[in-house]
Amino acid sequence: MSTADPGEETPQEPEFPDDVNLAWHCVLENNPTRFAQFFENEEDPYKEKALEHLNQRNDEGKSPLDLSSTLGRLDMTKELITRGGEVNSSSCQGYIPLHRAAAWGRIDVLKLLVDNGADLQQKTVHGERAREVALRYNHAECVDYLDWAEAKVFLQDTIRAMQETLADPEKIQGRLTKDDRNICMNACKEKSDWVDLTVDATTQDFILKKQELDEIFAPIWVKLSEPRKFHTST
Repeated sequence: MSTADPGEETPQEPEFPDDVNLAWHCVLENNPTRFAQFFENEEDPYKEKALEHLNQRNDEGKSPLDLSSTLGRLDMTKELITRGGEVNSSSCQGYIPLHRAAAWGRIDVLKLLVDNGADLQQKTVHGERAREVALRYNHAECVDYLDWAEAKVFLQDTIRAMQETLADPEKIQGRLTKDDRNICMNACKEKSDWVDLTVDATTQDFILKKQELDEIFAPIWVKLSEPRKFHTST
């Protein structure tokens, strides 16, 4: 019977088999710490593979972020997003992680996804947004939160649309007076500050603030839709 040379190092078994998706493995094991190490340790032998696997879908068309959202693994979901997990990457059926969290009532993950730019209007092939999915599965807390988030986004979009218009000289030249511009800019600032400072705003609060802006902006949009006036010399 032969014995190993004491001077030779015994080959170490690899930590992960070659055919294992590292992101999926960490999600299933609920191990965000090991997943973070792939990226933070420059000498980690699995760093490149972990990056390659980050948004890789399985045979069912689900991504690691889909799975983490389904299981409600908040810290793991945070880690995936931090490393570049695509929040709005959809399956061939139109599902994004937000739909998964909504279907399973994972309210904390749902909030995290929304905070990181999840598309509230994304529809599946069945025409359902995350809100409709949550409603179908009777997750009232998720439905209420998505209504709140949508109302907030609608208000922010209204503010942003006017700010972008005011910043474009080609759109406003010859159509708005200085007073018109000041009214709009002040209204945008007031509502933006309100969004930033009001921590307990309700869905209805956002709806009312948007209605106030719509009333202020209505005559402005009318002016902006009119043909530009040119002065001709005689």
